[in-house]
Amino acid sequence: MNGSNLRPWLVIRQDENGGRYRIGHCATRAEAQRLITRLSQATTAGAHAAEPPPRYLVERVETATRTPH
Repeated sequence: MNGSNLRPWLVIRQDENGGRYRIGHCATRAEAQRLITRLSQATTAGAHAAEPPPRYLVERVETATRTPH
């Protein structure tokens, strides 16, 4: 097994230009949401008024299944 099977939830930061950056993997959706809450609070505390806040997303990692040829 690889690590992504054990942590199937991705936390992604999307910038104002649509660029997407993986922030981390989490074991549960609730854990991913808690990470987003912490990141949002830290970003808000240090943000400049002219900058839009970053957008954080949670996505489930799709596991590919191999089919024999």
